[in-house]
Amino acid sequence: MDNKKLYHNAMEDLVEQEYERNKSKLGCCTCNRCRNDIIAYALNKLPTKYVVSHEGELYSKVDTVVHVQLETDIFRLLAQGAKLIGEHPRHTESDTQND
Repeated sequence: MDNKKLYHNAMEDLVEQEYERNKSKLGCCTCNRCRNDIIAYALNKLPTKYVVSHEGELYSKVDTVVHVQLETDIFRLLAQGAKLIGEHPRHTESDTQND
């Protein structure tokens, strides 16, 4: 029996893509620590969406209307996270030097 992991939380990809697409609009530090904190904040507020891949190719079909609403929800949560993390950043000076 092959125990290779074929499942993946597709929400992680969606949130990371939305962050990268909108980070300049968030008005916050974009160092790796703040990026991870903001993305983790959003992921903790969103439902998981596990999909199974076949030989590395993800199969997840999302209705266009649902996808637009999901992007809106993700951006809203990223903005909330950016505000919260911006008010209480956990980064050090060395974290922000690679920004």
